[in-house]
Amino acid sequence: MSKLTQEDFHYIKADLKHGRISPDMIRFGLGAFMLFSSFMVGIAYFTAVASDSLIGWENLTVFWKTLFKLQALLFIVQLILIVFIKGKSNWSQIVLNISYVVFVYKTTLDPFVMVSMFAMDAGEYEVYGPMMLLIIIFAFLLQIYMIRRYFLNLREEKRNSKQARKEKKSRRFLFYVSPLFFLLASITGYIISNDLLGDMDFIFIIGIATIVMIGILIGMIEYLIGAYCVIRFPSFRVNPPKEK
Repeated sequence: MSKLTQEDFHYIKADLKHGRISPDMIRFGLGAFMLFSSFMVGIAYFTAVASDSLIGWENLTVFWKTLFKLQALLFIVQLILIVFIKGKSNWSQIVLNISYVVFVYKTTLDPFVMVSMFAMDAGEYEVYGPMMLLIIIFAFLLQIYMIRRYFLNLREEKRNSKQARKEKKSRRFLFYVSPLFFLLASITGYIISNDLLGDMDFIFIIGIATIVMIGILIGMIEYLIGAYCVIRFPSFRVNPPKEK
């Protein structure tokens, strides 16, 4: 990464100031994620504490109680960022970019919090918990792999001709899609070995949560790169230093 200069990321500079990764758009994205998370976590919480629930707040483990309290704290922090941090200064832009990355990761996990409460209430968390953990670990490993490929491709493109770049782009699809087939095969094997085809509701919800998570993690790579550029390169900020 140290071999790359700001010229290699020049294509993202305009988006950081006026495009998809600008402070105004990031604040909008934080608001959308806050609504989504509130819905997911709200359902999870009321599933746990409802009068007819088999769980009950007093029966939750310390981990889950702490998680719900942390969710409330993060909700307040997210609201403060949206209302008070405008992104008109360099420090506020950096705060917004870093916060966006943090809350994107939180948003990808919130559906699994909801499904976990559903599974606990149905007495089947021991069955579906390991599956969800496998999915979460795989999704994050996939994102790390794709980020690594991204930086390796940038380095290679600095050394290759334009024709070589075109050839490489045609092969990137396999790098990104082939791990998804591995995940599908693993989950299918888990479902069949544990005879879970009778509970299609849980399988369907977990499948939707998985698709949403992987899609968001792939889409947020651009925002990770944007946060990296804003932190490392002062010229990418909303108020860049004057050129000498």
